[in-house]
Amino acid sequence: MVMSVIIIGEAATKILEQFSELTRHHPEIPWHSMRGMRNRIAHGYLDINLDVVWETVQSAFPVLVNQLHQIQAREKDPEQPSL
Repeated sequence: MVMSVIIIGEAATKILEQFSELTRHHPEIPWHSMRGMRNRIAHGYLDINLDVVWETVQSAFPVLVNQLHQIQAREKDPEQPSL
């Protein structure tokens, strides 16, 4: 799970850097928080609070996946309702 959080944080970083317009259009996605959590995990190996990681995976990931699916659907069909 820790590696999944790192990968998602890396993806968020790339999106922030390369697709800033997308991030501005979707402030409901916690782009900066995902990047920040990745950085804390990647640079604080001995200080990783696995309870926080697990809570994030359990609570935030399902919401994030749903939000991203809705964004993807709207990109394919602009008539889709907003979040």
